[in-house]
Amino acid sequence: MPAVLLGRRGDVLAWSRTGHALLAPHLDDDAPRDPDTRPSIPRMFFLDPVHRSLYRNWDELAHIHVGYLRLTAGVHPTDARLAGLIGELAMRSRAFSRLWSTGEVADCTTGPMDLDHPDVGCLDVDYQIWLQPDSPDHRLEVYTPRDDSSRKVLSLLSARASS
Repeated sequence: MPAVLLGRRGDVLAWSRTGHALLAPHLDDDAPRDPDTRPSIPRMFFLDPVHRSLYRNWDELAHIHVGYLRLTAGVHPTDARLAGLIGELAMRSRAFSRLWSTGEVADCTTGPMDLDHPDVGCLDVDYQIWLQPDSPDHRLEVYTPRDDSSRKVLSLLSARASS
């Protein structure tokens, strides 16, 4: 099953092989191990054209990403690294800046992701966030196929990731 362990800023702390293959096959599988090379889902989502091109429902997910970052910024107003990430995204992404200016606040716990994967084609998954009560700054994001076609495509992706 594809899964990604995220820090509160959306930085990838770990990912399953299939999670890596699903969301960032263009990045090194070991990237989360080193804090200096650790991928950031919000940064990839707004600034990495390869990652951005994965999402057929990018606009819908962009609102969710921005709302969650705003929620996190409200909970952690003194987090300098979070403020730096938000500033970077606001300066480098017009879409992020426009959405940030709306003031929307939201949590993201579950929803659809409609993907156009470069290796296996179209698939539709649902993401679900599992909160970690003993570690509130960590969130486990798990992806499940929404239909039989996506299940088959995800199985193919999983087999490729395991080999």
